Amino acid sequence: MSQILETRSGRPLEYQEYGDPDGHPVLFFHGLIGSHLQAAYVSDAAGRAGFRVIAPNRPGVGKSAFVERKTALEAVPDVEDLTASLGIDDFSVIGISGGTPYALGCLLKLTPRIRTVTILSGMGPTRLPGALRGMERRRRLTLEIGSRYPMLARQEIRKWAERYRVDPRGFLRYLVSTWCEPDRTLFEREEVFNLFLGDLEQVFVEGSGPETFAQDLALYRNYGFRPADLPSSHLITLWHGLDDIIVPPGMAWKMTRALPRCEAHFVPGGHFVAISLADRITARLRELRDDALAGRSSGVIN
Repeated sequence: MSQILETRSGRPLEYQEYGDPDGHPVLFFHGLIGSHLQAAYVSDAAGRAGFRVIAPNRPGVGKSAFVERKTALEAVPDVEDLTASLGIDDFSVIGISGGTPYALGCLLKLTPRIRTVTILSGMGPTRLPGALRGMERRRRLTLEIGSRYPMLARQEIRKWAERYRVDPRGFLRYLVSTWCEPDRTLFEREEVFNLFLGDLEQVFVEGSGPETFAQDLALYRNYGFRPADLPSSHLITLWHGLDDIIVPPGMAWKMTRALPRCEAHFVPGGHFVAISLADRITARLRELRDDALAGRSSGVIN
């Protein structure tokens, strides 16, 4: 059951909790197109590993009111409000796909409070030289044009929303048909397919889909900070599918070159590889959390 928090600005912020309610808190930042429901991908594994996953909806998704933002750093006050309301001091962060800049923004602004940082199929800054190499042409054009011309992005997503409302399952089946084979196979599972249908509902029906989508595209171009600005005190763990065509592995490789300190796992699979690797990802997260709490320094795979 989702909850509603009133932020310091008076806006409603929707969030939901997954995993172990008594576990170590982890803030989960969903992708684009997405909602807090994406945290369900790792919910069972997180519960077994002793993690309390808290997943807010970004402004314009579900019941979270839309607000204009120029960089991902402007989202940090929402995290401060949410963690304060829940009585949370130290926590970890996970960013999946388009949630990457939000997780990294927390690390930059709230460094002493962050225990671990995990990025899943992460959307790196599109300005990184060569970051879009290997991306399918249509998606690359959507990113490049949408990030510069938000009006065009909003117009395109309004068309998507109309198609979704006419035939939700047909819309998602078409979307899945454009993905790589491992992702298509994964979405043959009814529970995975239906979960993503819920994401689309939160964006296209309950939320402000066109505005949210256009704003996120611009944020991927301009995080508001450089990866090199992040503190070297924290190891950033990346997981990325080698068959991903939504966010190509080349982008993750560029991120490993740009981040001060990271551990990169390039694994077989597509963009939704976190579903298949949830136990492995949360097991590594637990090891890193234990190291952080003990004050130990982890090695670097880069």
